[in-house]
Amino acid sequence: MRYVIALAADYDYVNAAETTLKSIFYHTPHAQVYLANMDIPQEWFTNINQKLAGTGSYLHDLKVDVGYLPTGKVSRDHINDYSYVRLHLPRLLEADRILYLDSDTVVRQSLWPLLEIDLQGQPVGMVREISVSEFNSGVLLIDRAQWQKMDLTQRCIDFFSQHEAEINNGDQTVLNRVCEGMIRELPTTFNNQLGLEEILSRNHVVVIDDYLVEDAVIDHYLTSDKPWHLLSVGRGREQWWHYHNLEWQTIAAQQQLMTNALPTSSLLIFTAYDNLYKIEELLTALPMVRFEIAAPVYVSFKLKQLLRYPNVRIHQVILPQTLDRLIDESMAMLDLSIQRDEAIQRRYLATGKPVLSLQRPGYQNEPAQVYASVAALRQRVLELSAQ
Repeated sequence: MRYVIALAADYDYVNAAETTLKSIFYHTPHAQVYLANMDIPQEWFTNINQKLAGTGSYLHDLKVDVGYLPTGKVSRDHINDYSYVRLHLPRLLEADRILYLDSDTVVRQSLWPLLEIDLQGQPVGMVREISVSEFNSGVLLIDRAQWQKMDLTQRCIDFFSQHEAEINNGDQTVLNRVCEGMIRELPTTFNNQLGLEEILSRNHVVVIDDYLVEDAVIDHYLTSDKPWHLLSVGRGREQWWHYHNLEWQTIAAQQQLMTNALPTSSLLIFTAYDNLYKIEELLTALPMVRFEIAAPVYVSFKLKQLLRYPNVRIHQVILPQTLDRLIDESMAMLDLSIQRDEAIQRRYLATGKPVLSLQRPGYQNEPAQVYASVAALRQRVLELSAQ
């Protein structure tokens, strides 16, 4: 599974975009981020990637000619045609999941939990706007396969080409109309809308404190009341400037710390074979869990390749004392191999800890707890790690 993060901005907005990027990279290890643009110099990208070298994260220069990209009506003074780029991302990027962020957002925690959230079969995930029934498009999670299956880019183009008079909030109107009934509502923590504070307090529409989240994953500075202006009204100004002023060397050091810090919760996989069912989906879905792969034999390159995931450890020709330690330290055993070792499984079950597995054709393992999907197994692992 390949998950990426995407922004879109022109050079006039690069200062704000760089602040969003700094916040992403500071909190999210091994992030692959694409910045769609048509006029940001190559040297700017080179400088950032030189600072990130060795961290596993990278900023990709996604050159897009907005002049030739179908775009619709722009209905706000502080928004330009780049806002419509998000509708084209599934055609521009090869990825399983695409998380689009506006460049007036600040990331305060790792984005991996959002990237991996269960969209329940829907093509997009969004957070509702404060005070209106629309979903806000500033944080947009796209399941690319579902999006492409429903041909949503073309359907969006058709809508804004034929219904311009109905568009009162740019691409957000388009997404809400075209994707109606196909949107997975996300928790407010993933799009905490600070920027509406001035308008809502002036119009006495709602009490904004009833909607805001204190420890949000993403803060979003909506409207034209931006924290980088000479003066601003809404809260979160100091926070924005904190990320703006972070040095890239500091961010790279933080990434290195996150990469080097092993997750404390672990799962044990004992296998003599290199065919592990949906192992990469599980590794991606559970970056906060350490996967200890123990083999009684020398392992193939197919297994060695998994070392590119920072939460994987491989023990070939495993020593008895090492296996004892891994059994003691792990919270559960995973049965993903084409053939399991029954003696090791009985030994593990005798500790009182569970054996977990994924349902697949022909699979039978009566003592194991078998789950129908990666998402369901992930939820069980999270429950175990919380105990």
